[in-house]
Amino acid sequence: MDRLAKMSAFARVVETGSFSAAAQQLRLSATMVSKHVRELEDQLGVKLLNRTTRRVSLTDVGAFFYERCAPLLTELDELEHMTSHMHTSPRGLVRVSAPPTFGAARIAPALVDFAEVYPDVTVELILTDRTVDLIEEGFDLAVHMGDSPDSSYLTRRLTRFSTIICSTPDYLARRGEPTHPKELENHNCILPVVPGLAREWAFLGPDQQRIEVKPGGGIRTNSPAAQLAATLRGYGLTLQPSYYVSEELRTGKLVHVLKDFRAPEIPVRLLYLPGRHMSAKLRVFITFLCDRFTSEME
Repeated sequence: MDRLAKMSAFARVVETGSFSAAAQQLRLSATMVSKHVRELEDQLGVKLLNRTTRRVSLTDVGAFFYERCAPLLTELDELEHMTSHMHTSPRGLVRVSAPPTFGAARIAPALVDFAEVYPDVTVELILTDRTVDLIEEGFDLAVHMGDSPDSSYLTRRLTRFSTIICSTPDYLARRGEPTHPKELENHNCILPVVPGLAREWAFLGPDQQRIEVKPGGGIRTNSPAAQLAATLRGYGLTLQPSYYVSEELRTGKLVHVLKDFRAPEIPVRLLYLPGRHMSAKLRVFITFLCDRFTSEME
């Protein structure tokens, strides 16, 4: 039989003063409680209790054993309670990875509001363009842009965003504003360097026909901030998430071009590990993000 069950039965007999009272608290039969204690004594090779028809008392070695096993049982009860509480009450660390631009512009502001609602949960946000290995790298959640990776991860749709072509008024005055995506092949374009991302840019025309172009240009970078900086210096055109350049468009520093040609929307998903017992901290974090972005799209 389980050693902890035997120890628990022994401790409860000591604390209640009888086998029947211990059995009542443990929801066992008095026979089973007696069996637990007897097998514990056999296992230890010592007598722990003096038994008479009227009372139960500790032997010297029984008193020694109870004095040391009782705190262990109390600590175990507390550990079980705390572990169960952590599963039902949000607390602890949630590690999240996200693409740099989206993570900084959209996820980071959401963390501030999340922290106000769940002060006992700490969120660690790591920004990276690559798809992380949740198990190997110790992440609870990954924010993923584009098609779902071929994996065993569970996914939840978070949002989607559009991308647009834009440039400075100065550049467009010097080189002319393109009226068709094919003209981008003869313009200076700042190209992203992202693993797995094709160098072609795709658009849907007014007739919903797909148009693919290979933009020209001599600057490539994996940094959206660097792409934007080069664009603002008047180098050429850039393809950016609309949310990332909204302020520059509002102030007139950038101009949205090729408005009749729509670049495909980019889906954003949450990736996390399957499992029956999702922790409370991760459950509330996923729900918070999904509710926030759903309300923004409505």
